Amino acid sequence: MLHYKGIAANGGIIIGPAYHFNRSLLVAEDRLLADEEIEAQILQLEYAVEQSKKELEKISAVAAQKAGSQGSAIFEAQQMMLADQVVLDVIRNQIRSEKKTAAFVVDSEYSHHQHFLATSENPLLRERADDVEDIKQRLLRHLLEKQKWISKLDHPAIVVAEFLTPGDTILFSRQELLGFAMDGGGATSHVSILARSLGVPAIVGLRGAAAHIETDDIIILDGDRGELFVSPDDETLAQYRELLVEAEERKKIIAAKAKESSFPVKTIDERKIVVNMNMEIISDAAIEEAELISKIKGKPVRGLGLLRTEHFLSAYDEIPSEEEQARIYTDLANRFYPAPITIRTFDIGGDKFIGGGFREKNPFLGWRGIRISLDQPETHVEQLRAILRASAKHNVKLLLPMLTTIDEFEKAMGYLEEAKQELRKKDEAFDEKIPVGVMIEVPAAALHAPAFASRCDYLSIGTNDLTQYTLAVDRGNEFVAHLFDELHPAVLRLIAMTVRAAHARKKPASLCGEMGGKPIALPFIIGMGIDEISVAPNRVRMISGLIRKLKYSETKSLVRKVIEESQTIPELKQTLFRFLHKRNLVEDFLTPVEIEMIKGYGK
Repeated sequence: MLHYKGIAANGGIIIGPAYHFNRSLLVAEDRLLADEEIEAQILQLEYAVEQSKKELEKISAVAAQKAGSQGSAIFEAQQMMLADQVVLDVIRNQIRSEKKTAAFVVDSEYSHHQHFLATSENPLLRERADDVEDIKQRLLRHLLEKQKWISKLDHPAIVVAEFLTPGDTILFSRQELLGFAMDGGGATSHVSILARSLGVPAIVGLRGAAAHIETDDIIILDGDRGELFVSPDDETLAQYRELLVEAEERKKIIAAKAKESSFPVKTIDERKIVVNMNMEIISDAAIEEAELISKIKGKPVRGLGLLRTEHFLSAYDEIPSEEEQARIYTDLANRFYPAPITIRTFDIGGDKFIGGGFREKNPFLGWRGIRISLDQPETHVEQLRAILRASAKHNVKLLLPMLTTIDEFEKAMGYLEEAKQELRKKDEAFDEKIPVGVMIEVPAAALHAPAFASRCDYLSIGTNDLTQYTLAVDRGNEFVAHLFDELHPAVLRLIAMTVRAAHARKKPASLCGEMGGKPIALPFIIGMGIDEISVAPNRVRMISGLIRKLKYSETKSLVRKVIEESQTIPELKQTLFRFLHKRNLVEDFLTPVEIEMIKGYGK
């Protein structure tokens, strides 16, 4: 039995045969052209571009069907890259001036762009190098007149590869795909994003596993823990088969709990917890899903706890105009009225960097979030005006990301007042007292929460970044991703500290990020006094049902015990296990894998 550890790109456990996909990358040879060949090479380039465009259009349509708007957006972006006339003009000019073949110039030019991305300090840009490879290989295949790559499964299988393009991922999804295991990639790579959209278990960052796996080898893909077993022994196979049975039973339990007709959500001892939805992809399908979940007895009662507006920066060629933003924000505010929607200003930088040639040595500690907004006041004020224009019905809240100092907040409020003044001059309706919140995403903000809480209307805790900055762990880095854990006692202490600061000043504290949608974290979230949780729409009903099984008073005691005793992560999870076991709630809040791991801590 071989055992490999990678990055869990999408959860779930699969046992099945492997399909080793070996894509041989094309490379063009250097050859000097005769003068009479040059224009023929230019025409060949145009043909290759057109054929590649048609392929991407077809794949984009399949992606929209299989993976929704988020999946198709990846290929729409590739189409824009392929149609970039600046790059194509450079290639044409080089063919003519250097008398090189179209294939050789395409190979050289796109490889240059790949190298720039692959050597970037920014992890997101590094992973986008694969998109450039995909475009380059498509063009080369047509220029060199090679056959299409075979992306076909004859039977249900787990695809194993050193390298997969987003196009490969979508083509395999049309068949009997069980899961993906890839040597390269990270948590934010397009293959990982597509795996989550497709709902198939996936592991990336396996670093050399593919070379030791042959087609039809039986493998176990554990997408929950990022582990891959090749030719598993009988004991391991039996253990995972048992976990699969337990997982199926859990799905049935969760499905039964998802049905609800009562609102608001309250604990057994009547503490009210607001459960709202995060929205990252603003598409008709995503909005319709959220609207459906929002309504109870036909009335919208749940709103959007977090609208990530930076989606626009990846969906559009440029930042959309104030009019376009105002139209979208207003439409959402009207569709969810009277439920509230929380609109966060552009939060880019770090792993959400959008843009061309800008490069930082350490993007996570660099120019991001509110820092970019305050350095680009014209764009910031334009977005603030659009948000204000959507607030006329008084159900819109404004959220500022990535603050570390009070000075940043005061400066942002100055720009908000400027936006209000401009709308007053135009006699446009808006909410004069629009609630303004601050995201607590870095330890400095959590430690300074009393000062922020005294100045803003609410605090919103972003657990993804708060965990990353507290633990100094990049969860997209395959070498340290296993150290990322929102239940680290230090993270819980900072969250509890933030909630106390908000409540001391009679301000609500909300929580967004992946932690809110994890049942294992829920007893701690409730016990720390969080007033509102914002989760993915498909987890709202499950989380609401689980809240109703807890007593606030008991979860408070649980949190106090964990924090006061300064427990380690294994000790903390064992304390949680005992808490749930005493109340017959273990199977409600813990997955079979989590139960197994926690029990293992005591051995």
